[in-house]
Amino acid sequence: MSDLDSLRLEVARITRRGIGMTAAACLYWLSLTLVTAFTGLQPEALAAFFVIATAVVYPLGWLLDRWCGGDLFARGHPLSGLVAMLAATEALGLPMMALLFRDEPTLLAFALAAMLGAHFVPFGWLYRSPAYYALGIGTVVLSALLQWYLPRQAPLLVPVAMTLCYALAVVAVWREVRAAERE
Repeated sequence: MSDLDSLRLEVARITRRGIGMTAAACLYWLSLTLVTAFTGLQPEALAAFFVIATAVVYPLGWLLDRWCGGDLFARGHPLSGLVAMLAATEALGLPMMALLFRDEPTLLAFALAAMLGAHFVPFGWLYRSPAYYALGIGTVVLSALLQWYLPRQAPLLVPVAMTLCYALAVVAVWREVRAAERE
């Protein structure tokens, strides 16, 4: 086994494959589902949701990861900078989200699903996780199909679909974590 492979397996073990963040993201999508279902696309409700939920999801993900025995940022590990960089790539989409919020709020859920989903693909490689590959590719494709074929219903259907996808990913990643513990 190469040194890089060993480092990847080690960082996956230390971070518990980021399962706490994935669980927090599932709760984020569930919350967006509820906000959209009860308030529609009212700008004030969406703005409040994005500010509050985004501020809460990262600390919650960190706490959930700690609860599962992980160190989300793998402090002190040689790949910790890579973990942090991959996690931070989500922030690069914030200007796009702000513009969509202002100009086309009906596309917010789709854009968020595609942006967040795509960021899981490199975690699939880093953690040797088929679940993250599936989550990354699946959420992008599913949200695009929903937005394309059901544009009127997509602002609600996309968060519902993402909640289900993330819940399935949490179960699959947890199985990967448990399997790695047995090895």
